[in-house]
Amino acid sequence: MSAKIITIAIEKGGTGKTVTASNLAYLMGKKKKKVLCVDTDPQGNLTKALSGGLSITSDEFYGKALYNLFDGFLYHSKTRDFIVETQYENVDMIPCDAQTRRINKSIELLVGDAERLKDGDPRKVSGMGDFLCYFLNQVRDEYDYILIDTQPTRDSLLLSNAIYAADYILIPAGCEDNSEESAFRLYYECNKMKQSSTSHLMGAGVLLVNVDKSAATDKKIQEHFKEELGTSLFSVAIPTSKTVKTSISRFLP
Repeated sequence: MSAKIITIAIEKGGTGKTVTASNLAYLMGKKKKKVLCVDTDPQGNLTKALSGGLSITSDEFYGKALYNLFDGFLYHSKTRDFIVETQYENVDMIPCDAQTRRINKSIELLVGDAERLKDGDPRKVSGMGDFLCYFLNQVRDEYDYILIDTQPTRDSLLLSNAIYAADYILIPAGCEDNSEESAFRLYYECNKMKQSSTSHLMGAGVLLVNVDKSAATDKKIQEHFKEELGTSLFSVAIPTSKTVKTSISRFLP
């Protein structure tokens, strides 16, 4: 068993990255797949969703979150030590805590030390984007899928790590112009990455979410997505639903 790593990303906020990640994890777990979720968003919404509503400032995550994993890089921190169980069957996570936002600065400081390590040392990464990949490779054989939730931004070393670690990029997009533009931009960046000899990215796909099937504007934008992306647009679109807000507030799938 070697996990497929799926990073859920788009720079536009409010498109359902966390909802997509948590529900995918739930469904995969129900299918008896072993899933690891990684919360790289400093807001910590995925951590909250998978823990029944615990805050990222909770003592439950103190010293045991993603920041601490990165912070112990030079001291051979073990990924397994930072994995916690969730309320979902067969689903674990590496949680976010209040210090996650500091990881970007940590990466800047660590990369110089990592590059000076002796050849053959597994920690000898080649660049700033390789740290998360190094950590996930330690536990990759223990899971079927690894899902990485990301923050809505373009300029983040942690986001770059999440993208470089991925086998696949899942881009949730709404049927509105700003979301469409953002989705296309990331999709084409991923296609460029696939051409690189240093990338192991195998594909990127767009999932339309919160779609009002009766709205003319939504239909028009949906058709544009189909024309532009072809088979890289998932055939299933997630319709708008009041139950999504209810599930989020109750920390349920």
